[in-house]
Order: sequence, then structure tokens, then C-alpha cells
Amino acid sequence: MTVTLLSRCSVLLIGLVVPVAHAADAHQLLTRIQRAAQQVDYEGVFVYQHGDQLDSLRIYHKVGPDGVRERLLSLNGVPREIIRTNREVRCYLPDEKAVMVEYRRAERRAFPALLPDKLAGLKQHYKVTSGKGGRVAGRSTQLINIKPKDAYRYGFRLWADEATGLLLKATLLEDSGRVIEQYMFTQISTGKPIPDTSLEPENRSKELVWHRADEPSAEDSPGSWEARRLPPGFELTARMMRHLPAHRQPVEHLVYSDGLAVISVFVEPSESANRSTALSGMTQMGAVHAYGKSEDDHQITVVGEVPAATVDMVGASVSRQP
Repeated sequence: MTVTLLSRCSVLLIGLVVPVAHAADAHQLLTRIQRAAQQVDYEGVFVYQHGDQLDSLRIYHKVGPDGVRERLLSLNGVPREIIRTNREVRCYLPDEKAVMVEYRRAERRAFPALLPDKLAGLKQHYKVTSGKGGRVAGRSTQLINIKPKDAYRYGFRLWADEATGLLLKATLLEDSGRVIEQYMFTQISTGKPIPDTSLEPENRSKELVWHRADEPSAEDSPGSWEARRLPPGFELTARMMRHLPAHRQPVEHLVYSDGLAVISVFVEPSESANRSTALSGMTQMGAVHAYGKSEDDHQITVVGEVPAATVDMVGASVSRQP
């Protein structure tokens, strides 16, 4: 498994720090942020900073009877447009005259909907506190600090709109406190109808080439693979077979999570992998670490928005089940 064209279409996951308030209030705020992402209509512009790169995107978000629909447009850099529904993600790349289509996975979360559906287990591995957050995009906010209790996961600072609960700013932090990634709305409008035309792609050319990944299928065969060492709190949350573009054979995909951080393990036969781009050892792209190795005639790739030590532990331990 290699870092494919799909990675360029991702709008990746996940101030003033004020003395802490009550932890119970912070958990209530997390619940409010989570619900707002699924219940509030909005449109706006946000920036995504990672390393020396700064991306600006416009987003339209509408909640309807069939769930949430979103459209994102890049405002700088390589042109791209992303249409998201509850079921799939379409990434339009006009310069390459291509559309990448992938079924949406539960573990993939994107700003401002960064929080998981279940929040109850976070306190076991993170300390969550709240405080006064100042103003973001002209709106008063409340601040939530999410600090990991060990070095196997990153920390977060979240700024939530006091009026709606919508997440307006998020930073991802190393153990030292250094900011790795940052998302922030610079302009946002809520409470106004979002017309359906705002959710349609600009480029509908018939010349576009479509690359579609098949829908994942459940897999629990005796020959499946597993990670034998996991940091505290991480557990297997999904196992599936995926048919990815440019891959001749299905790829086994395992997902491990502590409820907030997510690690993906991809396993495919070596003859199916692209040997020229197959990953060997550790690499880093912003907050994302990836580890690759070859074992038992298979290419194994581990990817996660977690510290290098976490990916290294998981990757080194992946092997076929006895």
C-alpha cells in the first residue's frame, strides 16, 4: 500500500490557554461540538496550516433528511474540489482531469467534525479541561484542552463557538507543546439556508476520468493479519477488504483506535504492490507518520496521525495470525 493520489484530496484531521475549569464542563462541551457538526448548516472559509504550508478552503455544509452533505473548494495551490456525503467522498482534480471516488469510512474525520461518535472513553487516556477561548472569526469561543496521559498520542486544543457549539479552531500538539497542525475559520456564516447548487461541483466535464474504489467488504478469515503490540487504549475497531484504484488485488485494511487517535494498517500481496513506490521504514508528512515493511510475501503499510513511536510499535508487530 502506498500514499496515493487520494491523500492529496484529504482535508486532514485534526491561542490563549486559560486556567482550567471543571472537567465535567469540558466533556459537555465536547458533546456539544460533536452534535453541532451534525446539526448546524454553515458556509465559510478556513485555513489549514501544516509545516510551512498554508491551505485555504471554502466549505458549504448542509444537513438534510439523508444526512450531511459538504462541498470544499481549494482557494490556493493546486485546484481541487471535494464533495462529501455520509456514504462517499469525491475529489475533483481539474488539472489532471480526474475524479477520485472513495467510500467514506467511519474512522476518517475532517475539520470541523473531528470528534468521534463515542466520547465516554476519552478520559481514560486524555485529560480534558476547559477555559475561556477568546474570539475566532469574530465569534466568542470556549476552549477545550485535550492532553494525552502518555507519549503515544497527540494532544488537542479546540475552540468552540459559544452560540452554536461549532468547532471554529483546532490545533494538534506534540508532547512538547509544539503545534503540528492547525485549522481555523477566518469567516463563517450559520443559520442561513444552503442552496443545493452550492453543493454541486463546478467541473462536470465529460472528459473527466473517474477512479472509483469499490465498497469495502467485511473480512474475518483465518488468514487475516493483526498487530500484536498496541499502545494502551488502542483496539481493533474495523477489519475490511478494500478494492483500491491501481491495485490489482484487494487490500486488507485494519483500523485501530483509542476513540480519538486512529491507526490504519494496510496489507496486500507483494506482487500487487507498486514496488517503485512501496514504503520501507518510517516517513512523516506533517502530523501523519507512516511505516512500511515487507513480510511473508506481503507489503504492510501503517499510517496514523499519531507520534512516530506509536506507528513504529504497531508496524513492527504486524504479522499473520497463526
